[in-house]
Order: sequence, then C-alpha cells, then structure tokens
Amino acid sequence: MRQSNDYEADGTTCPTDHVLTELQLHGYRPFEDEPDPRPLPEGNLLAGAIADIFDALIVTLGDTRLEPDLGDLLWSTVNILHRAAERVSRELDDNEQAQCRSQRE
Repeated sequence: MRQSNDYEADGTTCPTDHVLTELQLHGYRPFEDEPDPRPLPEGNLLAGAIADIFDALIVTLGDTRLEPDLGDLLWSTVNILHRAAERVSRELDDNEQAQCRSQRE
C-alpha cells in the first residue's frame, strides 16, 4: 500500500522533521536545565525490579549453551548499575558544591 505525502510533492519536509532539525541544530536536551518533574521510583519497587532483572537472566540463560557467559553478563549488569549510582552521586555532589558556592557569594 502506498500512501501519498503532500510534503514530499513540493520538495519540503514535514513539520515534525522541521522541529526535530531545529532541536538538533540548537542542541536542545530535555531536562538539562530544569529539574525533572517525574517522581523517583519507590525503593522497594526498584529493589524488586532489579532482583527480577537478575532472576530473568539466570532463569533464561541457565541450562543453555549461553550459561558459561552468565557470570560475565551478571557482572556487566552490576557494573551498569554501579555506574548509574556513581553518576547520580556525582550530580548530587556537584549540586551541593554549587549551593555552597552560591551561599558564599
């Protein structure tokens, strides 16, 4: 099935493409300069989800020919989570330093 596109007929792009191009051109990054209004996940839900990730990997890859790679995959997952925690910690430290600097000024 072929659909007609009115925007391609005259050589112009669609409005969405124009908006995306402008955002890329000017380097817009959502939530970079403004606090993220979304709530953080609850701790017990997050802990359960992380446990589910590991359980899913173990159940899925156990007793298969990929089982020898399971240890490396689990440690890679741990490393991903540690890097994310370190990034959040750095952002909190940077925020704290900026607040102290602002108070001194």
